Amino acid sequence: MRMKKNFKVFVADVDGTLRSRTVRIPQKETIQAFEKMHQEGMIVGIASGRPLWQGLKDHHKEWKLSFQFDFLIGMNGGEIWEKSTNKTTQYNPLTVEQLKAIVETFKDMQGINPFVYRDGYELSRYIDDEIIQSGLRHSCKVEACTSDADLYAEPTGKILYRCDSIAIADELEHLGKTILPKEIACFKTNDTLVELQNASVTKGSGITHFCHEHNIPFSSVIAFGDAENDIEMLKCAGWSVCLKNGMDDVKDITDDITEYTSSEDGVGKYLLKNIL
Repeated sequence: MRMKKNFKVFVADVDGTLRSRTVRIPQKETIQAFEKMHQEGMIVGIASGRPLWQGLKDHHKEWKLSFQFDFLIGMNGGEIWEKSTNKTTQYNPLTVEQLKAIVETFKDMQGINPFVYRDGYELSRYIDDEIIQSGLRHSCKVEACTSDADLYAEPTGKILYRCDSIAIADELEHLGKTILPKEIACFKTNDTLVELQNASVTKGSGITHFCHEHNIPFSSVIAFGDAENDIEMLKCAGWSVCLKNGMDDVKDITDDITEYTSSEDGVGKYLLKNIL
């Protein structure tokens, strides 16, 4: 497939794409590419599974960019913030009933630790090293439930399950896709993390809302990702790129794959070589 080069919109996943999952700051060439895209008038945004409050609005400062992103997609498409209006729009969170059905489905499964996002903190079944490290990585509080009912006490964008092994995560994902209603999407975002959310909400729906609002054709969008929750966004884009370190099923649906991983400045090297 032939690549066009006059893209108007850039959007990329953050963890595992713009930066490795163990490093907070994208590397030199990715930052250089961001600045060049901004200077050339491209609309530049990022898309994450995390809520907007968990660092997304401050990434431009943390990464020492000279500009704020034009848009931010959080919660896998459940939240969209635009710089031009400074407004956030939320879409289709899981209801209390849906959350309860999910928690009840997996309540007897061993080796899992479900958690949800509340305003400013993560609430999990129990506190362990993984939860503590997550709080440290994202500079947020972590709290434990008094009972599983706390997990479905109020609507939220998604519920996540940290699993003790890849086999448990695979089993949970399979059960979720087999047993739960089709209105609930279930997918892995790394080897031992499974997420569930409203099936109508994806990073693809997020970029679709943004493009429709601004009359931007999908053919003008270039998108980068590495995990299953990036697939719908990548399918929407006029040109889609998976990181070398990405999941195989993501590589299967993209137009191209970077020569370098996220820890090797893959996005920046790709943009500077092929687009900018």
